[in-house]
Amino acid sequence: MISLRCSHIIVTGGGSGIGKAIAARLLRGGARVVIAGRHMDRLREAERELASDSLYCMEWDVSRAGEAEEHFERAKQLMGGFDGLVNNAALGTSQATGRGYEPWDITPEEWDRLMDVNLKAAFFNMRTAVDIMRREGVRGNILNIASNAACMDIVGSYGAAKLSLLKMTRAFGKRFGADGIIINGIAPGATFTPMIARYAKAIDQPYPRHAIGRFIRPDEIAELAFYLMSNYGEIICGHTVVADGGDTAAV
Repeated sequence: MISLRCSHIIVTGGGSGIGKAIAARLLRGGARVVIAGRHMDRLREAERELASDSLYCMEWDVSRAGEAEEHFERAKQLMGGFDGLVNNAALGTSQATGRGYEPWDITPEEWDRLMDVNLKAAFFNMRTAVDIMRREGVRGNILNIASNAACMDIVGSYGAAKLSLLKMTRAFGKRFGADGIIINGIAPGATFTPMIARYAKAIDQPYPRHAIGRFIRPDEIAELAFYLMSNYGEIICGHTVVADGGDTAAV
């Protein structure tokens, strides 16, 4: 029977989109889950929607990397343990700048803001999770949510961060798999979430850039996340699965 390898899991950026869908799937799989994010109102709304006694909310700005240990300890207390992390919090270029991906538009401050969330936070969260699991002798899982932007020509901070996350997932996965810590990633294509609301207006809207002709649903990414964090998914270690519906813009 397929089942989760871990049972006390933090999902950053868990108040909406892919993070919320993954949290819902993990809860159905029997896990205790902390959803973390900057907006407590959004987290509370997700909590009401998911309606589980095994779900906890925690306000957490992941860009403040120096506070990672403090937040992990708090999440551990809420759940009664810790053995899983979904590094999902992300910030899109248009969200940060109100513009597109033109590299001559971005300011140094905007570059830093995107990198702080999309790469720096993911690194320090992953490192903190590994430290806790190794210190306590825990076999667990870390799942990094990247983007298929890592497979495209890099013209800005977002794609650069996601490509680096793929490489870090590989390096950490190979290094700590022997400790029973399975680290993998998912690189979704255009998934119907608030991040792409600028051009995705309806779930049934055609999207010809994907070979499958449509947007990806968050629950589809969540099922893949469940597999990668399951006892069956253990055979995949240090890899990032590109789930982009055959995006013609990606190599």
